[in-house]
Amino acid sequence: MGVYNEYINSSTKSSIKLNSNEVFIDVDENIKMKIKAALNTIEFNRYPSNDMSEIKKLYAKYVKTKPENIIVGNGSDEVLEIVIGDIVTGDKKVLTLGPDFVMYDFFTNRFKGNLIKYDISKDLKFNVDKFIELGKKENVDLILFSNPNNPTGIAVSKKEIIKILKAFSDKTVIIDEAYYEFNGESVVSCINEYKNLMVTRTLSKAWGLAALRMGFLIANEDRIKSLMNDKVPYTISSFSKLAAEIILKYPDKPVENAKIIKEQRDYLYEELKNIQKEAALHIEFFESKSNYIYGRTKHKEILLKGLEHSNICIRNFEGNAFRITVGSPRQNKKLIESLKKIFSVNYV
Repeated sequence: MGVYNEYINSSTKSSIKLNSNEVFIDVDENIKMKIKAALNTIEFNRYPSNDMSEIKKLYAKYVKTKPENIIVGNGSDEVLEIVIGDIVTGDKKVLTLGPDFVMYDFFTNRFKGNLIKYDISKDLKFNVDKFIELGKKENVDLILFSNPNNPTGIAVSKKEIIKILKAFSDKTVIIDEAYYEFNGESVVSCINEYKNLMVTRTLSKAWGLAALRMGFLIANEDRIKSLMNDKVPYTISSFSKLAAEIILKYPDKPVENAKIIKEQRDYLYEELKNIQKEAALHIEFFESKSNYIYGRTKHKEILLKGLEHSNICIRNFEGNAFRITVGSPRQNKKLIESLKKIFSVNYV
């Protein structure tokens, strides 16, 4: 079973889901009512419209670019698939980080490409010069990584990304900004200066719209026109299109959501570091620029079983690593109480 299959089959019956980086804040009830009222306009016997002009216009305003610079996809997965499929053929090489988002592995393998990973797993530090050195040595064809990084939560600076763009001026560089709102630094403004730059975004995280499956590719207009030839029609459902056209008129919502979540993240991190200091068994947590916190322990079986007993599910990775999504105040309190108990002298 591949990494991707393990990922999608990781369903849980736990009442507290801290495993998928979903935000705990649902859509405002007034906005929901507007969406419900608009549902009557959907003709369920008709295919969805391919006209994404309204969504492009609204999202372009949000990211401060032009509608012509955007492709709308069924989640950022679809737009990633389009670009990777366009570039990675045969034995082409993709440079990414290790660890990073599992779908990069999935699409690269699907198109018979080879993944080259710059390892950040040991000290969770990114050295841009060593990254460039590895890419040059391997003569890579595509550079792709999430920023902030999923799952570690580290962030690569705009200055460092520009250095990468200059070093690989003849290669496509994709920066996946799915978690941008929790960090606040973007390279979208660079797409016209650096023609090799592409940025992916999503409504699944800070916008709190994972159910819609809507993502975006942002790049210079010529690249967008070319890639539109590879896009499959009818991938955005009528419901998702309608809902997005309404919700995107409230661009303050993701900003408000991110502010609340960052406050909870900082509180949770402080509490987790206190647990780390007092724990009877070794466990460590790392500072994050996103809506999750990365951790390590050699006692992961004890951790996972203990949390399962408390009906809490987190993301489990290979080796000693795990990731905890920042939850609501109630969920975070329950998590902290459970971890204190699991790693106490009496429990062990």
